[in-house]
Amino acid sequence: MSDVFVYVQHLLGIGHVRRMALINQAIREQGLSVTVASGGVPDDGLDFAADTVIQLSPCKTADSNFSNLVDPDGNSLGDDWKEKRKEELLAAFNVSSPRLVLIEMFPFGRRAFRFELIPLFEAAKAAGIPIICSVRDLLVRKNDPAKTQWMADIARKYLDAVLVHGDPQLFGFDRSFACAEQISDLITHTGYVAPVIGKMPDQTRSGVLVSAGGGAVGAELIELAIAARACSEKYGQDDWHIVTGPHFPTSRFDAIATSLPSGIILHRFLPDFRDRMAGAAVSVSQAGYNTLMDVLSTRTPAVMVPFAEGGESEQTERAEILSKEGVISLLDLDGLSAQSLAKQIDCVRPPADIPIALDGAQRTASIIAGMIKGQV
Repeated sequence: MSDVFVYVQHLLGIGHVRRMALINQAIREQGLSVTVASGGVPDDGLDFAADTVIQLSPCKTADSNFSNLVDPDGNSLGDDWKEKRKEELLAAFNVSSPRLVLIEMFPFGRRAFRFELIPLFEAAKAAGIPIICSVRDLLVRKNDPAKTQWMADIARKYLDAVLVHGDPQLFGFDRSFACAEQISDLITHTGYVAPVIGKMPDQTRSGVLVSAGGGAVGAELIELAIAARACSEKYGQDDWHIVTGPHFPTSRFDAIATSLPSGIILHRFLPDFRDRMAGAAVSVSQAGYNTLMDVLSTRTPAVMVPFAEGGESEQTERAEILSKEGVISLLDLDGLSAQSLAKQIDCVRPPADIPIALDGAQRTASIIAGMIKGQV
């Protein structure tokens, strides 16, 4: 038996897992137990910060365009697999016997998984168990108004709350979700989910930290950054640490490792990544939610190149807003060269102060604890 049953499905990157892990940890600090049902490809490096993790039959996206669901070996998945997954998820829910269900993204994303999530919603509703959606501040833009309306209809029918991990002082959920007004009574902005970092000791920042999130995408940026070191007038003599992420293709990692210039240190993963960022003179990365939160928490000067393949709009949109606020320096991968990247790295400035809340994990946990403790 568990207090909170959490559903997480990562397809390409692992940002969703990192954000949910911070929330899970905050929930457990409220004295509540957490069971996670994970539908992504298992990885020993993933930490859900849960009491129990139930691995469903795993899947991932076939490519960065999110064209199709495949198994870990790249085989397409059909109706038999969907039926098996649905039964696994419902069995996990029944075994967990939770007091609250927390769903990551759906129905505002993960539409392809409605075959298992609608039955889960039905089961939770039949048992009188509240359902909460945990969703980031910006959605990927939809060109079909009918899909946007469907999201609102599903939210209205099943959800007890929509916890948006953003701050309306920067922008509200209605910026990317046209039907937000229809479910305004369900929406609470929690503030951003960022790591809790204590007072950092005074230190001299040095070197450049280059990262690519989970590493499923980002190879082009990493290779440009390696070439940029020789072009940097300010940091060309410093060590540059390159963090590819655990899902960076092995063949490409090996190819890069065999021809590294001196002064470049290659890592798949850094367990002390945030500490490294706090000590870096500059961070170079894509513009994922979690990396932005790391930059804000550590106040590290940052150059960001958003991931924008497959119709993904949220990284670019959020990065454009924060660039205008003076938080980051923003670049477009199209036409980017080692020389232009080095020039931007050389002139980047510390992030400006912006009055937004970064305690989203703690506030989310407090809301969930209040709902559970309020049950008769």
